[in-house]
Order: sequence, then structure tokens, then C-alpha cells
Amino acid sequence: MSIAKGLLIGLVAGALMLAVGGGSVYAQPSELAVVSAPDVDPPLSGFVHIWFNDGVDNLMPAVAYNSNHDEYLVVWENDRGATRDIYARRVAGDGTLKSWFAIAWDAQKWNYQPDVVYNPVQDEYLIVYTYQVSSSDYDIWARRINWDGSWMSAEFGINQDGGKQWEPAVAYNSQNNEYLVVYENYWSSTMRDIAAQRVAADGTLLSRRNIASASNTVRRLPDVAYDNARNEYLIAYTFQYPTDGDIRGKISSANMGTLGNEIGIVDNTNDQDGVALTAAAGEYFAVWNDGTSTQGTIYSRRISGTGTLHPFIPIANHSGMNDVDPAVAFGPTYGYLVVWRHMPSLTEWDVHGRFVEVGQDAAAGSEFVIDNEGGDKSKISCCCLCRFWPMSSG
Repeated sequence: MSIAKGLLIGLVAGALMLAVGGGSVYAQPSELAVVSAPDVDPPLSGFVHIWFNDGVDNLMPAVAYNSNHDEYLVVWENDRGATRDIYARRVAGDGTLKSWFAIAWDAQKWNYQPDVVYNPVQDEYLIVYTYQVSSSDYDIWARRINWDGSWMSAEFGINQDGGKQWEPAVAYNSQNNEYLVVYENYWSSTMRDIAAQRVAADGTLLSRRNIASASNTVRRLPDVAYDNARNEYLIAYTFQYPTDGDIRGKISSANMGTLGNEIGIVDNTNDQDGVALTAAAGEYFAVWNDGTSTQGTIYSRRISGTGTLHPFIPIANHSGMNDVDPAVAFGPTYGYLVVWRHMPSLTEWDVHGRFVEVGQDAAAGSEFVIDNEGGDKSKISCCCLCRFWPMSSG
């Protein structure tokens, strides 16, 4: 998918998601005609309240852009304490609010950690999420939904094995018209691994494969991006051994029949986590938290379709301040956009952004402010806000 008209940035209780499929964007080869990113702040709309005044915290947003109808689907979890459920709302390309509906609910259970991607062939979305069966059993579930919410499939299990599976992310494969869902298997505090499940457009489960695993090592918080030019995926995650985190990943063929060696995307004495991925034709782009015990920074790097690592690209580094929780999207006009939470004081979180052009190993222009209205963006209770700006020259 691409950003055909605009970009939506959603903030819900500390999460930023870009309106192109839950943090990952899948580019067509024609989208590489990228112009220089602006040196000044891009024009922003006012805030749009997607959901508010329901008396509970709205958390963990994910957003997909619908290229057939020029609108977005925003999904999130409602935290009701012992119960968490998942809601969705359609938002027009100009910010007009459209219909909303419940996706998953179960009294005294948690349906949470949603992600969403749009399928333009089927003109529908696939929403994936974690379902709490019991205190010791968490599964990955999914639901297909028509573009306007007029039809939903029954919920179906992506992984219903015993134990704990959580933190799902999903990508759409435009060549094969199917999905790849990646998630974390939690076996113990000292062993977690990453698995992936192919899902046909009609919801049929295809092949499943363990992506990365080893005894007494922790791999967690996966993300996935699809490269249409090569018909491959990059799956990246936090690797933790023994204590500090690094970012690693593997490139997988579309059917997961060929799985590359583990790539050390970043490995140093700092603690890295929270990787977010996107792709342009023939290359991937990764961003992550890179911090010490006293300061968080944001770094990134390009990764070729064959796994070649390009130089590190500093995105945000402010002495004595924290920059955390990055998200990233690709657009045909300016290339990659990275957004994150910036902490200018002990009581305030703002939202900043910065561009990186495709094929370049340095940020384009200075970082700019998306939201500095005050308050703590790490927890915006009972509301969902977004801002738009144009991403194409047309």
C-alpha cells in the first residue's frame, strides 16, 4: 500500500501509528520517484478526535489506509480493567469521522494489542490481536472486515497453542494476495521466540514457521514489512542476551520456504528495542529505541533486499531528554517519515517527526514538531487524536 493522498498520525495512550497498515508500508516499484523532503515543518491539520468520552482508557492504536476509498481504519483497545475489547472507526481522507464498530469483546477477558492491514483486492481489512484465554494462556486471533464495516467474518485463531503467544504484527502480500502474521512465543522469562503464520485472503491458514529461536535467549516485540519488488518479508525483533537488547532480523521468502540467516541490525552496549519497519521497492527501513540508563535516542538504518546493512542514521538525540517509541511509514513524495515521543521535561511528552529519503544514509532536514500542546502523550485518557498533512505533490 502507499499513501495516495495524505498521512494520518494517531496518538492513543502513548502509541503512534501511521495510516498505512499498523506501522508498516508496502511500496510499489513506481513509488521510488521521491522528491527532497522539506526543510520546514509540513503543514498540519487541527486535531481530529477519533474516539473520546467513553469513560475508559483507549490504548494501542493501529491504522491502515484504504486506497480504493481514500479513507482509514483506526483500531484500538478499550481498557475496562478486567475486560479489554477492540473497537474500530473509519476516518475519511479529509478527517471526517465515519462509522465505528466493535471488533472483539469477551467479558472478563482481554482482547488487546491489535494490528490491521488493508487488502485492496478483497477491499477488506485483516485485524489481528491477542486474546487472553486464561492467566497462563494467550492466543493470536484475527477477524476480516469489509471496508465499510458492513460484514465481518467470524473470529478465527491464528495460533491457539498452549502457553503465551502475543504482540502480533501483520503485513499484506500484494503479489500473492495473502497475509503474514508474526508474533512472539513466551515460554519462560529466559526464553521467547518469534513465529509467523501465512493467512490466505479468505482466512484459510497456510504454512506456519518458527522464525528465530534458541535456548536461554529472548526474542520479542516483532514487526514485519513486505517488499513487493522482491516478494519477500523482513521480520525484525528485539534480541536480548543476557540483559541488554539488540535488534535482529531475518528475510523470508513469500512462502517462508527460504529463511535467511539472522541479521544483526544493531548490536552494541546500549539497550535497543521497539523496532518498527517499512519498505520501499528493493529496500527496508528500520527505526528503533537506542538508549542508555539515562537517555533514550532514536536511530535508523536502511537494509537492502538482500540483507546488506547501510550506515546508521541518527534521528533524534537530545542531551538530558528522552526520545522513544518510534513509528515509520513510506510515502512516494518524501520517502520515509519517522515519528516518536519526545520528552522535553519530566512532566511532558511531545511528538516529533523527521524525514529520510529513499536511498540516502542521512536524515533529510531537521526534526519538526507534530504536537507540543502540553500534557503527557504517554497516556491520553479516553481520547484518540490525529493530524493530517499532504504527502503528495498532486
